[in-house]
Amino acid sequence: MPKPTKAELNKYKKLLQSHLASLRGDVGSMRDEALRASEQDSSVDHLADQGTDNYDQSFLLGLIENEEETIQMIEESLDRIDGDGEQPYGMCLFCADDPSMCRRKQQKGKKHDPWIPKERLEYIPWARNCVESQAGLEQDREIA
Repeated sequence: MPKPTKAELNKYKKLLQSHLASLRGDVGSMRDEALRASEQDSSVDHLADQGTDNYDQSFLLGLIENEEETIQMIEESLDRIDGDGEQPYGMCLFCADDPSMCRRKQQKGKKHDPWIPKERLEYIPWARNCVESQAGLEQDREIA
């Protein structure tokens, strides 16, 4: 899993910019919908309808929060591509910080490889960690 080439970085940058534009549009639409729903709350006559509206608005606000987290990760990835991040783009932040804690199986006698596999970056270009490290971090969060 070598370091991404300039051509690959350009490809990932375009993917990230496309996702970013799409998510910003989605978040804007969801915010508009949440505002419309809150303006209509005063006209609800039935308690069951009000409960449903409150649930829908809460769900929508949760979606907005998730999308905003993804937007932040995309922006951080773009910064790393441009050389402004702590680690270069495509390097697992977890493995790079502490190779001894890396959860990826390394072959004996081979040097530690902190790079995220290209297949993962193709699928989730804003990935910060390799699959194994991300799974371990999520498992640790569940235990805590």
